Amino acid sequence: MMKRVLLLVFLGALMPVTFPQTRMFYFVPKLMRWSDAQIHCRRNYIDLATIDDQTDRDEMIRVIRQFHNGDVWTGLSRTDKSTPWVWSDQSPSTFMPWAPTQPNNCHGNQYCVAMTQGAELNDLNCEGTLPSVCYTERLKQTVRLEIKSNQNVNDPAVNSEILLQIGKRLKENGLKDYAKLSWKIQPDANVFQKTDATQQTEPCKTDGRKTFY
Repeated sequence: MMKRVLLLVFLGALMPVTFPQTRMFYFVPKLMRWSDAQIHCRRNYIDLATIDDQTDRDEMIRVIRQFHNGDVWTGLSRTDKSTPWVWSDQSPSTFMPWAPTQPNNCHGNQYCVAMTQGAELNDLNCEGTLPSVCYTERLKQTVRLEIKSNQNVNDPAVNSEILLQIGKRLKENGLKDYAKLSWKIQPDANVFQKTDATQQTEPCKTDGRKTFY
């Protein structure tokens, strides 16, 4: 029965599928000073990695651990011990998961920040060389689909099955594993809105040869 819902894709109901907006992180294995890593990221991506929340942190660590088990440069830095920490892209530095006892400005010259193997921040000397992480924006996209079915497509079980099948099809066509699909709930608390398949657009006028709409 579920297969029939997915095979009969015609006019009927509209549904948006959304992709959450998060950053995409890229591990750069080349050992560089913080300033050189910043230049590299700005030339090839957007900037050195910025993390705004736990979601960004988890995604960044997921990417790093595919290639590396040590410290990597992030975009967090400051110019001296009296200035605030700022991200390279000038994003507000409100989420800073420091390691215990950090930042400690050891030797009085630690003004750049790395992410440790333990997924915590640690201030280091900017002249040290480390791999780095750059980022680009992953945009939220909304997809509108039309489905025709003799089942109740607003039933939660049917919703879940349709979403599962859509996810499988999109991944077959290149959708990454980190992408998340979800339904957008309409004001009436349903996912789908019915449309009248028999409704036709009426012509405004004719001149005997052409029809104008």
